[in-house]
Amino acid sequence: MTTPFSLLSLLRIEARKLTGRALLWVEMGILALLVVALHAALMVALAQPDLQGLPPEAVEALRASLRWPDGLLASLSFANGGELGGLFVAVLAGALVAQEYTRRTVHFWLSRGVGRGAYLLAKFGVIAAALVLLVLTTLVAGGAITGGYTLHTSGHLPWGTVPWGRVVAGVFKTALTLLPYAAFTTAIAVLSRSTMVAISVGVGYSLLVENLAAEMLMLFSPAVARVARYLPAMLAKSVMQTVSSQGASMSVGTQTGASAALLEPATAGALLVLYTLIGLAVAWWAFRGQDIRA
Repeated sequence: MTTPFSLLSLLRIEARKLTGRALLWVEMGILALLVVALHAALMVALAQPDLQGLPPEAVEALRASLRWPDGLLASLSFANGGELGGLFVAVLAGALVAQEYTRRTVHFWLSRGVGRGAYLLAKFGVIAAALVLLVLTTLVAGGAITGGYTLHTSGHLPWGTVPWGRVVAGVFKTALTLLPYAAFTTAIAVLSRSTMVAISVGVGYSLLVENLAAEMLMLFSPAVARVARYLPAMLAKSVMQTVSSQGASMSVGTQTGASAALLEPATAGALLVLYTLIGLAVAWWAFRGQDIRA
């Protein structure tokens, strides 16, 4: 006898499973430590008397980028898809989706009458919520250390000058840049049913493929190089320009500095959504035809 499950019930179950695993909390902890360490390294470097001949105005601009409100907004750039976020999302999505096969959780739910579409949608919905948590982690960690730096250098925190609406919007814009990487890794996890394959392909794409593709395109004519604008990492860079003007200076991720002009943020955002839908469509196409026996 099968038991019907609503999508809301599945979402609750998947949320409990996610928060009950150490993976999400470990990733949040590691990401927070990296954000703090990278900020701290830059602060220490700026405190040195010899900054390799940088003009004073450039040094002051870097220091200003570490103070609130710029420092608070710029901390979000660490989590975008073209930076550290893409790597963390590949590990998270690959493990959460592929491990369900080895643990036979997929077999259990489908044998209980859960629809394949509802199951996949609930799984990805919880992953999307986890992306917001990762973004909030960088905001809190980056906000804490830049807040401390602001207090140390200015003597106060300028709460009144922080554009809080822009901060909130920035959280969701940053999460948007992560969605294609989550959808792509989900599709690989469903196709391969292997945690190792899903994580390896997802991390490899984020770490190497996009960089190599951008570099190779740059070797050709300017017209060909403009194709790099449509890579997810470059689309993420376009969107992040609307979050913080200091995003480029705080960039520490894996993306290259392709010189091709970026797309308009609205167009880039729409393409990121399109890439996400394509990834989910591939995952659904593979999942619906799989022979999964209880």
